Amino acid sequence: MNFQRIITIIIISILSLKTINIRNLIISITTLIPLITSEVALSLTESEINKIAGEITVRIDGPNRGGSGVIVEKQGDVYYILTNWHVVNKVGDYQVRTPDGEMHPVYYTLIKQVPNVDLAVVPFTSSQNYPVAETGDPTQLVQGKAVFVGGWPRSGSNLQQRIFLSTPGVVKGRQQPIGGYSLLYDNLVRAGMSGGPVLDTEGRLVAINGIVKLQEDSDAIVSGGIEINTFWRWRQQVSLPTISQQPQTAKITTTPTEATNPVSTKISTKENGTETAVNFTLAKAISNEVGGIVNSVVALNSHIISGSSNGMISVRDIKNGEIIATWKAHKESINSVAVTPNEELVISGSDDKTIKIWKLPKNKNVTDITLVQTLTGHNDVVDAVAIAPDGEMLVSGSWDRTIKIWNLSSGESIRTLEGHSEIVNAIAISPDGQFLASGSKDNMIKLWNLQTGQLIRNINTNSLSILSVVFSPDSQILASSSSDGTINIWNLQTDELIHSLKEHIDGVWSIVITPNGKTLISSSWDKTIKFWELSTGNLKGSLNGHTSYISTVAISPDGQTIISGGWDRKINIWKLP
Repeated sequence: MNFQRIITIIIISILSLKTINIRNLIISITTLIPLITSEVALSLTESEINKIAGEITVRIDGPNRGGSGVIVEKQGDVYYILTNWHVVNKVGDYQVRTPDGEMHPVYYTLIKQVPNVDLAVVPFTSSQNYPVAETGDPTQLVQGKAVFVGGWPRSGSNLQQRIFLSTPGVVKGRQQPIGGYSLLYDNLVRAGMSGGPVLDTEGRLVAINGIVKLQEDSDAIVSGGIEINTFWRWRQQVSLPTISQQPQTAKITTTPTEATNPVSTKISTKENGTETAVNFTLAKAISNEVGGIVNSVVALNSHIISGSSNGMISVRDIKNGEIIATWKAHKESINSVAVTPNEELVISGSDDKTIKIWKLPKNKNVTDITLVQTLTGHNDVVDAVAIAPDGEMLVSGSWDRTIKIWNLSSGESIRTLEGHSEIVNAIAISPDGQFLASGSKDNMIKLWNLQTGQLIRNINTNSLSILSVVFSPDSQILASSSSDGTINIWNLQTDELIHSLKEHIDGVWSIVITPNGKTLISSSWDKTIKFWELSTGNLKGSLNGHTSYISTVAISPDGQTIISGGWDRKINIWKLP
């Protein structure tokens, strides 16, 4: 508000009056004073706004070279940071640096993307009391209105240190939303300020900064933000993830190392007063010589098949882990591998949107690998593949939110199953060949008739994104694992949730059930492998053997060998005595 102009207008008006009604003039000025006073009280100086920005803005460190974020909500000891999705969209280890200099770890699987816009919510825990941003009304921002952008860019020095910065500017206009970006302003922003706050002249959060672009019909550079109302409309419809405290896990008498010499690990817990034990020997801890994160493994009685993030498939001897064959199967990451019951074909699904079928020689000296077919039809990443027990059908799940059923011999697409509202992360086929289960980022499990494609039922897990599903050997039990660390076990005969297991403290990316149907094995980003009694849900034990996230676990058909792989680029071979 231009007070000088207002006062000038009042004086001119007074002087222009031939007859002045003093009483009316006094009433008019008296009425105007509260409005002026109110505006003065709400307007802050630039230094005051910079102080607010510094108190609510956090630094985010991670694989994407870092960005910024804003504290927008608090529930107990859990704080929620709003940032850009492009700041945290790469899987890996992240940390949040709060204004007091403390570093807080982030469970990546609990990061929640806001659909259809470049926003994400990042939770962390702290007993400290940090300010939460006050929200303003971005619809009141007109062209020429002052705004301030905060963030943690890298310094211009050779050290490239992260420093806090708040810059002034004015609104330049609006554009049709692209990725949610609609508000344009001319503030100076630098790399590292993505996800930082855009504040109005009252120090209130009105947008999240994220892009730099050329203004239309001009050579001028402007920045773009996603108006905060976009976030709150979504927030009113969802629940944010909670963070559980780390539970007491079973003690491990000997911690496996990366040595290739056998290391004995005995895990012991007491169940109902009776001691039970799971004895395993780490027969081999293998560095993945072909490179890449180990995303998927299959354990056969004689071989290990693995698929990696660099597109490589390897075949190893299960006894000693030695490579028998390896080849470049895809241009992009392999997310899932499967093997036909006769062990003649290997199926791989990839980020390159394709499924490939590879033929292994009938003799066990696997050296000559043949590409049989490449299946196309998915419009996005293929995240999961599975083969029917009779070896006749192949099923794939994709980020395009569909499941496809294929004739394995001809490569023909038999049908496409639709219904999930988010990406399909997991699929499993029941051992009796009747059912197909699919798990999705929409938190739902769908149970289908494999032969007809008919949807039998929806299972609402009340968990976060479903990462893995598996049937028991008798096809009566279905288990699922999710990104919040929960494992749910369902009785398919009664539709009853019989156990909900919550000992993992990070996402559980892979689960299997032993051939005898008695034990469920889970692998998690908390770097542990856990063993559960399927009938009771009791934790039987826990293994530590990886130094980073565990992506996948498998068990051999004879139940004697467990294979695990993960982000430490290791394949561990565990043996029962």
